[in-house]
Formats: sequence, structure tokens, C-alpha cells
Amino acid sequence: MKNNIYKYLLLMPLVAILAACTSNDEFLEEKTYGKIFPENFYRNQDELDMANNALYRSFSKTFNADYSSFVVILFGGDDITTPYSANTSYLQNDTYVRQSANKDIRDGWSWAYETINTANGIINNYQKAADEVSETNLHYAAAQAHFARAYMYFWLVRIFNEIPYVSTVREPDKTMTKSSPQEVYDAIIADLKIAEEWLPATWKGIDETKAAGGGFTQAAAKATLANVYLTMAGYPLKKTEYYKLAKDKAAEIIENESKYGFRLLDHFAELWKPTPLINDEMVFGLMYNRSTEDYNVRAPKSCRPVQFGGWEAYCPEINFFYRFPEGERRDATFVTEFPLTNGWYTTAPTIPWPEGQPMLQWQDIMFKHPYYFKMWEAEGLEGADKWKPAGDNDWYSGRTNQVIRYPEVLLIYAEAQAMADGTPNALAYDCINRVRNRAFAGVGSTQNNLPTGLSAEAFRDSVFVERGWEFAGYEYASRWFDLVRLELVEDAASANPKHAFLPGRSADDWTIASPPTHDSYFMPIPEEDALLNPNLK
Repeated sequence: MKNNIYKYLLLMPLVAILAACTSNDEFLEEKTYGKIFPENFYRNQDELDMANNALYRSFSKTFNADYSSFVVILFGGDDITTPYSANTSYLQNDTYVRQSANKDIRDGWSWAYETINTANGIINNYQKAADEVSETNLHYAAAQAHFARAYMYFWLVRIFNEIPYVSTVREPDKTMTKSSPQEVYDAIIADLKIAEEWLPATWKGIDETKAAGGGFTQAAAKATLANVYLTMAGYPLKKTEYYKLAKDKAAEIIENESKYGFRLLDHFAELWKPTPLINDEMVFGLMYNRSTEDYNVRAPKSCRPVQFGGWEAYCPEINFFYRFPEGERRDATFVTEFPLTNGWYTTAPTIPWPEGQPMLQWQDIMFKHPYYFKMWEAEGLEGADKWKPAGDNDWYSGRTNQVIRYPEVLLIYAEAQAMADGTPNALAYDCINRVRNRAFAGVGSTQNNLPTGLSAEAFRDSVFVERGWEFAGYEYASRWFDLVRLELVEDAASANPKHAFLPGRSADDWTIASPPTHDSYFMPIPEEDALLNPNLK
């Protein structure tokens, strides 16, 4: 029954759109029996909950629909490439061929605006339940919609730069125009300020399903707002005064980490176990249910070689892998050896078997790259069994996608504080050192502290590098967005980058036919929408 409700609720934005037809003469000719319109919905707690469930469902699908979505933009980063040459969507982003007909980007765009429509329906109508619902619960309903709308627009503006900003439920039409990035960011900030005011610090005692990890929280709103401010300080807006706002907002979480229950897990590898679904490091995650159609397709097959039953959708670029520092984080991030025993090597290799060698090295895999290990393990497969190829029914999972991890908050503060104040303070050093030392040998280590006395710019560069290693390989705190806001895309794509902290493009990765420029930083509006509406070209 729950699944049927979810399927129905996905249509909720379309239900609201029907209200826009009230000024059309044809509307009077429709037989409206059984239809639901905003004027007779959002009237009580049950209906707010139904709309809210639809919001979460749509939000999740935006990042996980039909096996891919506009997160393929992350392939533009120098930490990730694809062995799967048949997928032109991945390759276009990996080689900076920005095409408006990119299917994955188009699908992500559509789902994002579907989520925005759902959020708009709640935001514009939740007050209709005021006679039946407490003010606190009204605020909860509205705050979740404000967060979802802001988060969708944050992704859209970073991918497309100039986009239509829509605050009412509506279908795309020829009157829609693009808003400037500043206008979109201003609206995002306004939404997130409402969200952080009205969302609870925890859902425990309020909604136990959301308390189990699937709900937007005050800390998630604050962390996203800190990230928004950090992004606005860089390209294209270059509003450097926002560094201070990013610093202050991240500090609100760090100074209250015990209140929110955040900490770094003792060892990096703990993050990537299939269970538990939530952990003390996760500020916000996307939850899935393997037993229903609501499942996660990013694990466990996406980064397995085909020889191990995988899709090999992505893996690290070679030079990024070579530069990655030794330690526990490296060991938990990459797979570099592949066993040849017990029939786990499922298809005949195209290269000779290494004689007398129990493990196949990454150089001998067909694509001749190591692979990201972060989401390899399938549910119920641990220890030695982690090597087993997933069975026919295991191409999906119920594991969580960790969207915001606490290290992101720490590193936002570190960079923003140094740039805002002109020199890194003790807390900024502590923030980056906590991440660096956990990466080296686990929490409590002090062997990997960053050298003191760095200038603000050198410290910022160190944080950029640390973010790349910490969130390598298809995480939401993406290297791609860091490259864009710091205007490093062109240099990162070069074989001989001017910045020594960039690994540079290897000849063993896909050839870039046309080197990227600032025009490569953003995607064109999807072709179908631009053809329907010339204002979007």
C-alpha cells in the first residue's frame, strides 16, 4: 500500500498544476470528478504528510532516477573518469563536450524541477491546514519544502548558472525566462534561513522514520547554507565577503557538534560498510528501501569492473590516484588488487593470466585503472566476501547515499576562515588536521598535521587538496564544484598544470579534443526545453 501511495504522490505536482487551468475556458469543459486541486488539499496533517512524502520521494529520485541523473556533471572533476566508453553522457562531461542533448543532465533537470514543483505546492498552500494543524507542525511541513527547493536550486545554478527561477507550481511554458545566478542564490539563502529556523535539530520524538536518518534537519540546512556562501565567494559571483558568512555558519555547527551528535568515525573505512544506514558523521543522507522499488542504484555495481559483475561506470583518473597520499583513507578509497580464486573472476579476461600470481593487479584489468572501493560491498557481504560479484538481483541496494558528511563542514570552516580573516586561526588548523589525521591512521593520530604558518592562499589550497582526497569519486561534496568556484578547470585538464597541487591529465585517460575554457564550466539548458522556449537558449 505504501508503494502505491508513493506512486500516486509523485503526481502531486501535476495535481497542483491543474489549478493553473482555472483561467482556461477548456477547464470548464473537463469532467473533474475524482481530481484533487490545491483548493481542496493541504487541509490537514494527513494531507501535509502525503505531500511531504512525495517531496522526499521526488528529491531522492532526482539524484538516483533511472540509474543516473545530473550528478554525471561530476565527471568533469580530475578525480573521476569512466571506463564505459559506450556511455556518451559520462564521456561528454569527462572530456568537456557540453551538449544540450545530454540525456542524464536532461533527466536530472526534469526531476529537479519536479521536486521544486512539489515543494512549491507545499510552500504556497500549507497554511490552509492552519485550523487543523499546530503552528509547529505547519512550520515543519514548510521548512522541509523550503530546504528541498533550496537544495535543488543550488545544484541547478551550479550546473547551468542561468536558470528559470520558479516559486509557484507551473508547467514549463514560453513565458519562462532565466534568472541571474545572483537572483537564484538570493532565493536559495532565503529558503535555507527559513529551513534552519523551523527544522528540528533532531526528529527523535517527532517522526521516528525521519529520526532514522531520512529527514532534513536544522544542521543540514546550516551546512548547505555554509556551502552556498562558500560557493558565492568563488566563481562566477566572486563575492569574497561571503567567506565570512560561510565561516560563521559552519562554526555554528562545529561549536555545537555535541548537540547535533556529529563526530568523525574512528576509521575512514567504517563509512563505506553497507550497514548501518546512518552514522554519527552523516549530516544528511538519502535513504532507500531495497525491498521496494525505492532503491539505490549507485551501489554496489557502479564502480566494479565488468570482470566482477560490475557496470564499471566510473573509476579514478590515473594521476589523481598516483598523487593520493598513503594511509587508511587511501586503502579504503581504492581497489588495486583483484583475486583470481574461487571463481570470483566472472568473465574471461582479455589479457593473459599473471602466472603464479594470486591477485590480478589494476594494471591488468581491461581499463588498466584502479577502482573506487567506497561502495563496492553489497549488503550482507563483508570480509573476504566483499570480492564476490553481485548476483543478478543485487544490482541495487538499500544502502544510504551520504550527501553531507561532517568533514565537509570542518573543511568549509577551515577554508572560509582563512580567506575571510587573512590568516588561518587555531580552529581552522584543528578542523583540517582532524580530517588529515583520521585519513592517515584513524582518529587520535597526530602524525599528519598540516605545517603551521601558512598564508591564507596556501592554506586554502591545502584545504582544496584535502577536500579532493576526502570526497574523491562521485561524492556530493564534489571536486568538480571546487574546480569551478576556484577557476581551476582549465589547469586541472592540462597535462602540465601551473598549480603544483593539481595532478594533471594523464595520456592514459580519455583524450580531451578541445581543452576546456570558462565556457565549459556550465551546461547549456537541455535541448528540449530550449527548443520549446527560446528564452532559455
